[in-house]
Amino acid sequence: MEKNCTEFSGINIYNAVNDFGTPLILYSEKRIRENVKRIINAFMPYNISIHFAMKANYNPYILNLLKSLGCGIDAANQNEAMLALKLGFNNNDVVSTPNNLDREGLAFLINNGIKINYDHLGQYKLVQDLNPEFVSFRINPGIGMGEFKEITTAGENVKFGISYDEALKSYKYARDHGAKRFGIHMMTGSNVLSAKFFKESSRIFFNIAANISKKLDISFDYLDLGGGFGVPYRDNDPDFDIKAAAGYILENFENFNCIFNNSDLIIEPGRYIIADSAILISRITSIKNYGHTIIGTDASMNTLIRIPLYGAYHKIYIAGKCSDGKLISADIVGQACENTDYIARNIKIPSVNDGDIVIISNAGAYIMSMASNYNLLARPAEAIILDGNLRLIKKRESVDDMLKTFYP
Repeated sequence: MEKNCTEFSGINIYNAVNDFGTPLILYSEKRIRENVKRIINAFMPYNISIHFAMKANYNPYILNLLKSLGCGIDAANQNEAMLALKLGFNNNDVVSTPNNLDREGLAFLINNGIKINYDHLGQYKLVQDLNPEFVSFRINPGIGMGEFKEITTAGENVKFGISYDEALKSYKYARDHGAKRFGIHMMTGSNVLSAKFFKESSRIFFNIAANISKKLDISFDYLDLGGGFGVPYRDNDPDFDIKAAAGYILENFENFNCIFNNSDLIIEPGRYIIADSAILISRITSIKNYGHTIIGTDASMNTLIRIPLYGAYHKIYIAGKCSDGKLISADIVGQACENTDYIARNIKIPSVNDGDIVIISNAGAYIMSMASNYNLLARPAEAIILDGNLRLIKKRESVDDMLKTFYP
């Protein structure tokens, strides 16, 4: 935040509020470009394939921007893949790692030339009669890490992927039933801030892939490491050392160069690219003080579900009051009819008034893509800062917008 929390990426926040109202998610295109460039530079001179995890943010403007920067797409299902194709992504630049899709969803992916990382052999068998030439499975390498247990996606007690032994059986089955080309995938967790974790996870993953390749005499078109690169949400969180993580990954990859010399290396960053490119701007609508201050805003859990869902933390600023010395203790809440509808509890903030602007940081990832219309509350508008100008990239929903899919 800049100029006493009144500017973001060179734009006056009050101007954005006057133009588009609140709640509003405001992105910086410059920051998105910087984040992608940082990843590319970290892996140089290797030409890493970056597939943006669409689950983090599916705004078409953002996706088109990432396409122009050379990114592909990691699609969680056929609907995300469909959007990528509609936006002009080449099907060779889209890989889908679905969870428990039905036959129809899997068939859509196959018929549109989208490579699938099957979660387990049963998913492949649903469409085996379609004779997919390409087959890839999601590996659980036995270790995982994430900011919360709910976003740790490998190791023990997770629903994702298969062990090495199951993978060996699955690839053999696919090979023996007509598969000609193969990939391999893992995803161990989200918002990992330890670069060294990727040293260990990639070593295990490449070793599993090498053993499968040797034992079954198959080669892999790609090795997909998934995502997980983190961003700091709290003041004491370290910055993620992307250069160190890339170095560890490439060092391990090169140790198997004789096996993987014709294999592409894919990563699937989502949060790292988009989280810190945006803020969520809301307005204080009420202040209640009966022994404890409760500040009501127009940003609710329908917009910011991460906090009640995981206990996530987002740093909060009050526009125009970053430099105020006197602080109060307060809870910040939204308008949803739930007692879990908290943006922050017992937070220290400057004294506030009705109508003040509350700014919530790191709002680019898993905010809009996880938003809902609970309590018939509208999801926020979205705008982007481009060359010092504001551009609306998603209008605010009306009640009619929210009801248009219903029949009276």
